[in-house]
Amino acid sequence: MSTAGFPFDHLVVVHYHWRPGGVRRVVELTLPAIAKAAGADLKKISFLHGGEAIERPNLEQITTPLAFIHEPACDYFSHQSETPERLSRKIHEAVAHLMPRGDCTKTLIWFQNPALARNAMLCRELIRFSRHTGAALVLHHHDFWCAGRWSRWNELRECGCPDLASAAEFLFASGTRCVQVGINWQDFETLQRFFAKQAFHLPNPVGRFPQPDKAGHTTIRDWVADQLKSDAPLWLYPTRFLRRKNLLEAILLTRWLNPEAILATTSGQFSRDEACYAREIKQAAAYHGWRVHFGLLDPAEAPRISELLPVAETVVHTSVQEGFGMTFVETAASGTPLIARAIPSVMPDLAAQGFEFPQVYDDILIDQHLFDKTAERRRQTALAESTRLELPEVFRKLFPNRSDEFNGPVSFSRLTRQAQMEVLAHPAEESWSLCKPLNPKLKHFLDNELRATPWPDETVQTPSRFAEQFLQIASAIPSEPVNSSRGAEHAQLALAQLALGPEAVFPIQLER
Repeated sequence: MSTAGFPFDHLVVVHYHWRPGGVRRVVELTLPAIAKAAGADLKKISFLHGGEAIERPNLEQITTPLAFIHEPACDYFSHQSETPERLSRKIHEAVAHLMPRGDCTKTLIWFQNPALARNAMLCRELIRFSRHTGAALVLHHHDFWCAGRWSRWNELRECGCPDLASAAEFLFASGTRCVQVGINWQDFETLQRFFAKQAFHLPNPVGRFPQPDKAGHTTIRDWVADQLKSDAPLWLYPTRFLRRKNLLEAILLTRWLNPEAILATTSGQFSRDEACYAREIKQAAAYHGWRVHFGLLDPAEAPRISELLPVAETVVHTSVQEGFGMTFVETAASGTPLIARAIPSVMPDLAAQGFEFPQVYDDILIDQHLFDKTAERRRQTALAESTRLELPEVFRKLFPNRSDEFNGPVSFSRLTRQAQMEVLAHPAEESWSLCKPLNPKLKHFLDNELRATPWPDETVQTPSRFAEQFLQIASAIPSEPVNSSRGAEHAQLALAQLALGPEAVFPIQLER
């Protein structure tokens, strides 16, 4: 553990909500270690959040005094019904209550996912507070709006950012004492080009946690069977309804590789802009009788994810985009086999920590006869054009021109969800028979016993190492505000250029 003193006495953790997911998990894993590393220097930890008041990270290990400020106006802008002016005033009052003005130079605001732009007014109010009081900011970037979340652009304008320059200024906190933190090498290297000494690489933590004993496993298996109303094998996807999670691919994998299994998601929750996606999948699952269960861990009495993973037969992870990929490492820690889609931005970081995954694949190839090619071509053309028109003009020029005639096999992930559901509407044995020759890796998974991911011999990013690095980053925060508006604008454009490469654009992320 680092012996360096923590230069702040008040740590404020800010996030839009504490719904189950990656950000909440990162905070649950790391904040106890940060509090322990900071020691007596840290007098108080506060939380500012939207979402539901009862949803909070599990932080039982922390002895530092905790304070929670719940303000619904801090949740996603798409969840709000009040005017931007009234929302901004409510956020302003919550920030003032949490951190009374005065000398706040020893206050550190740890802001989760600001540049995802889910609520630019929250960004603006925190930046104004920092500029006026000297409070410092760690901008922890798990994702970016300009990396495929194109519908955020309209929200940014509604929140008072009329152009890309003003958006970048608020999302990257120009004019404050701040640092930019990327969780993977690709993001870090992009940020470092434009923020130099203000940019840091801080990969998410991984760790092995005590597993339930045999009796505990039996209890949890019995609970799962009661929830599923079945003793069928459990195939688990740790996710809620998010388009980028590519959930229909997980359903297809399960139907092909173990038709007797039930695929369960850990959460059945979704945000408003994912509502159509969630509704259509639920309706299709009910209509076709797919063996799925949404929201296994939603009941209040549910076990923790770390207790559930070891009793699953297999974990699947089919996301097309991730910042880090916590499911990869948490499944490895559980000893449960993982079948996962290789994610280009994630795999190098995991390989650097020594992880080698026995069951990863690049794509699932689909025979063209399993979906309506003419209708899909029409859908994709219309979707690309409507998305292009939504983008700022400078981004429109970067949008790829794809012309797929579907004359051969096509990746499942490159289909709209309508075409994906057309594939799934076929009997599993029929679609697998047509696609088996196209997917030798999947055939290998089917023909051989699935293996758990070996835990690396090398030192991995444990929560305590994360905490040491966090303290080092906090100590490197500038003592005076830095005007980084030009760097912020260029970083935003560079991130968009990566996200608009032909291989980075997926129809399911463009749909509503």
